[in-house]
Amino acid sequence: MNQARRRRACETIGRRMALTLMDRKLAPIDFGATFRAHRPGPERDLIEWFIEREPIRIPRGCRATLFCEPQLDSGVPDLVLVLWNEAVTRKWSPSRLDLTNGDLRLMHYLAIMGPQDEEDLERFFPKQLPQALERLEAADMIRLVADEWVPRALSAVFAARHIIAIEAKISEWGAALDQARQNFWFASNSFVLFPRLPRDSKFQEAANASGIGVWSRDDAYLDAPSLGPARLPRSYASWLFNEWAWRAATIDAKGRA
Repeated sequence: MNQARRRRACETIGRRMALTLMDRKLAPIDFGATFRAHRPGPERDLIEWFIEREPIRIPRGCRATLFCEPQLDSGVPDLVLVLWNEAVTRKWSPSRLDLTNGDLRLMHYLAIMGPQDEEDLERFFPKQLPQALERLEAADMIRLVADEWVPRALSAVFAARHIIAIEAKISEWGAALDQARQNFWFASNSFVLFPRLPRDSKFQEAANASGIGVWSRDDAYLDAPSLGPARLPRSYASWLFNEWAWRAATIDAKGRA
C-alpha cells in the first residue's frame, strides 16, 4: 500500500471508528516509539488487508490506535491495537510527553508495589531516580506523601482498556503460536491472523490452551466487549502503548487543527 492509499484508508477507518494509525512512515521523529521497516511479501499483504478492513468494533467512548510493527524489548509484533478511554486522558498533563521508557518502568513498579520511599526505590532504579521521580510528579502521576512516593489511582493514569496483539502468518503454525505467547508480556489479548483458518485441529487446541485467538479473512467483525476482562497493565510495555496511543491522538489532533 503506498503512502497516499495508506492515509486514505486511515482516514476512512478514522471516520468510522476514531482510529489513528502509527507506523514508521507516519510517526514523527520525537514520537517515542520506533518501528521496523515494512518488508514486502504475503505476510505484509495480510497486514495491509487488516489495516484497510479493521475488523473490530470499537466500544462507545473508546478510541483506537493501531501500531504497525512497533519495536519492543521482546521483539516486533506485526500489529498492536490499543482501545482506550478518551475521557480518562482529558485531564492529563502535557508533561507526560516528556516521560521516558525508564520513567514508565518506574511508574509500573509503583503501580504494582504501592507507595515506596526513595531509599527503597534506589535499590531497583539506581540511575537518575530523582529526575525520573520529578518527571512523573510533573506529569501528575505520582505524589510525595510522608516521605513516600504514592502512585495516583490506575483509573486516572491508565487509559488503555484492551491492548490486542496480532501476528500475521501464512504458515509456520508453531512459530506463530510462540510469537503470540510472547505478546502476552504486554497485551491483554493475543491473536494469530491467517489468510484461511488452519485445518490442523492440534493447532486450534494449542491456541485455545494458551488463550490465543485465531483470526482469518473469513471471520466476521469482532466486538471488543467479547474479549473479556483486560487485566492491564501487564508490564511496563503496557504503559508504553498507553502513552503512545495518547501521543498519537494528540499529534493527529494537531495535524487536523
